Amino acid sequence: WVTQQLVSNVPLNAAEAAKILARMPGHTPSADASPQVAPSPRIPAVGAPTPPPADGYPRKDPGENTSHHPAQPESGPDPEPAPETTEVPETARALVAALPHLSPDLRRIPRGMHDELARLVSHWLTAGHTPTAIRTHILRGLPDDGTPVHRPGGLLRYLLRDVPPVPDPGTASAAERPAPARPSSRLAALRECEGDHVQATLFRPAGDEILCRRCLNSPPSVVPPLVMYV
Repeated sequence: WVTQQLVSNVPLNAAEAAKILARMPGHTPSADASPQVAPSPRIPAVGAPTPPPADGYPRKDPGENTSHHPAQPESGPDPEPAPETTEVPETARALVAALPHLSPDLRRIPRGMHDELARLVSHWLTAGHTPTAIRTHILRGLPDDGTPVHRPGGLLRYLLRDVPPVPDPGTASAAERPAPARPSSRLAALRECEGDHVQATLFRPAGDEILCRRCLNSPPSVVPPLVMYV
């Protein structure tokens, strides 16, 4: 099989191209060309034809053909079992339920925090603190300047989070002594009048005065002279 190419600047038909090729040197006529050899019969492969795998992955593990196998991950120790949840004693739950009666600042404790606060109180009881000592600790942590407590549950969580050591028996009585009642911010600004009153009269002084407005505006009382008869 021989292929000859002819390049021309003008279009040529088959007859004109054949004439030009006949005059070119090295032209091989079609008669001198060797006839095309017919293909030989194919030898079939051994075995039945098998379809290609659909997934495209080899069926054997290629790791068996390599000498450098990947290191197997070391099996770590068995995870420790989760600690069992200790049951909260009923004393802790009762103490938390009574906290709204301990101070007006603790009246709005969210009910959803009672279980958490009871667990914190149980830690105090387990450490050896008495319910009276826990109440005293809470009262000492409340604001004493009349500042309102907007989140009593968060304040109690903060006060009960850290459990201090139990004091010595000699100082336990002083620690468990309940804190004295503090007057409200409105009563703390009042003063008792030193004038002549049947009952104690409180007033709000503007400065350092010791008499109320009524005593200041009333005329002084005139004491009649003492008359003696002989």
